[in-house]
Amino acid sequence: MIRNDKDFNVSVGQRYLLVILASLLCFVVGSVVVTLILGDGTSAPRMRIAMVMQDIFMFVLPALIIAVIVARRPGDFLEVAKAPGWSDVMLVLFALVVSAPAMNFIIEWNQHLSLPESLSGVEQWMREAERNAESSIKVLTCNTSVGGLVMSQLIIGVLAGFSEELFFRGALQRVFVTTPMSAHVAIWISAVLFSAMHMQFFGFFPRLLLGGFFGYLAYWSGSLWLAMIAHVANNCMAVTLMWVKARSGGEIDIDRVGTAASGGDWPILAVSVVLTALIITTIYRRNRALKK
Repeated sequence: MIRNDKDFNVSVGQRYLLVILASLLCFVVGSVVVTLILGDGTSAPRMRIAMVMQDIFMFVLPALIIAVIVARRPGDFLEVAKAPGWSDVMLVLFALVVSAPAMNFIIEWNQHLSLPESLSGVEQWMREAERNAESSIKVLTCNTSVGGLVMSQLIIGVLAGFSEELFFRGALQRVFVTTPMSAHVAIWISAVLFSAMHMQFFGFFPRLLLGGFFGYLAYWSGSLWLAMIAHVANNCMAVTLMWVKARSGGEIDIDRVGTAASGGDWPILAVSVVLTALIITTIYRRNRALKK
């Protein structure tokens, strides 16, 4: 376990500087690579290749660079040496399922937020970014065959979940946590950056909450794998729901449960919130007890 300055190769200030430089460099290189891939059009195969390259260059590479340069034991720094317990994994998966109605409610609320009239230009830009992101996802998930589902699960579900957690919770949050900063502040700063990175401002708050959840999972358990499993499972659930909805021609729309469109579903919302809170509390207490 990373405990003190002897475990690091560089000072606190140099860690922060390295995060900035490594992230910017990989972002620029990744953007160039993605632009070259999509230069002749945005077909599904090109989008898949572009997304793989984006995840590698913008998330995996900077995380590895940061860990190797910053820490004497990169694996311990990233917290990938410890496997999570099966009980925690099952609790996390259960939490994702029971929290769905509450998250649907927050998603709908966030989508209907409006900025003041004086910021109408900013809102228009934000909604345009939202439409562009949604268009990219639709291109990736337009294939309603079983093979298309498997491909989407691998790229959007597994690779995106793995790479984003490696960077945001494995590298970024760990840099913050291992400096004189409150763990709670570190977790929520990482969550804010994680949500903002998606450039989907009318989905900012649901992703912020997910980022906070993943951050606490990694922090409480001391294992990045638990956060990765949660992120991958969440993404795979979303991809599956989109695929089912597309296959049914929109007749099956599970993501409306808990929203005003489904009549409010206040009892379901209440149960969702209570069960989610109980499960998260259980995960926290289990891991606190294991550390004693």
